[in-house]
Amino acid sequence: MAATATSRRSAKNKQDLKQRKDIFSNRRSKSSSTASEAQSIQKSLMRTQLLLKNESQRVSSLASAIEEDGKKLRETMDHHKSFNTKNASKALKGLERAQQHEQRVLMASASFFILVVVYVMWSRVLAKFGFIGGIYAVLFPGEYVASN
Repeated sequence: MAATATSRRSAKNKQDLKQRKDIFSNRRSKSSSTASEAQSIQKSLMRTQLLLKNESQRVSSLASAIEEDGKKLRETMDHHKSFNTKNASKALKGLERAQQHEQRVLMASASFFILVVVYVMWSRVLAKFGFIGGIYAVLFPGEYVASN
């Protein structure tokens, strides 16, 4: 029985030794994996830092651009406020009156042109060929005297 107990102890010692080797080997692999994880985290943090730096530069440039645009808008508004609006409204009303006068002159000249064309057609073309006399005789019988 003593031999069996020693063989059990030696088997148990072998198992313990094997477990200890596994634990120590895991520690080494864990430490190497921890180092690689630390490096990947460090690289990731460097990329994040660079990205944040670029974004902060972009935002600061946008802020300065917005500030410059605001300054230009204020200058333009001040410039437009300096104009005298009363004179501008008077000038605009004068232009509107001139446009209405030109429109009336144009309509009057177009009407005169149409009347002249109708008169020429009446006196030169329709009266020579007897169209007017025939129409006049139909409309007013007994009053029309045809000249030969």
